[in-house]
Amino acid sequence: MKKKILFILSLTIVLSCSNETHQKTIESYIATHNNHDIEKTMEFYDESIIFELKGVWTKKGKRDIRALEEWDAALNSHLKLESINSKEDTIFCKVIENNDWFRGVGITNLVHDPAIFVVSNGKIKNIIGYPSEKTGKEIGTAIGKLYQWSQKNQDSTINELIINGQFIYSAQAAEKWLTLFEKIGNN
Repeated sequence: MKKKILFILSLTIVLSCSNETHQKTIESYIATHNNHDIEKTMEFYDESIIFELKGVWTKKGKRDIRALEEWDAALNSHLKLESINSKEDTIFCKVIENNDWFRGVGITNLVHDPAIFVVSNGKIKNIIGYPSEKTGKEIGTAIGKLYQWSQKNQDSTINELIINGQFIYSAQAAEKWLTLFEKIGNN
């Protein structure tokens, strides 16, 4: 009986430490992301990373993720974690994101609730974000207004940035968005 109790206690301590380690990994990743150190941020990802923004897109592998990190760095992305819980290799939380793109279209924050991170061997293997319905509507409205402005002003830039309904993610695309926002602001 004592051996069983000691085993259960040891297992609980190991799992608790593992959960803490995974949580620290995610917190360190967020800090590095917020500092826009792309190379260091990329070190947090597993080679087979899958990042899914539910109902929007799925990105697979470090190449796709690097494009997102370059986009985020160019747009001064800032992530904030709230309501962090963990179970085994999985971190559940709420992620609040803001960046220059959102500010450019009048959105204060993008909220993913929940956001799920799966960590394996100290690397992020999966990220699943569930954008709030409110944010989805705000982005849809903003895109509609951008297309209207583009048609009215005969500016085709948006057609280079959204192809077949999908955003192009890169530092260059982010810079083009910021230039577009400047043009819109000057009209």
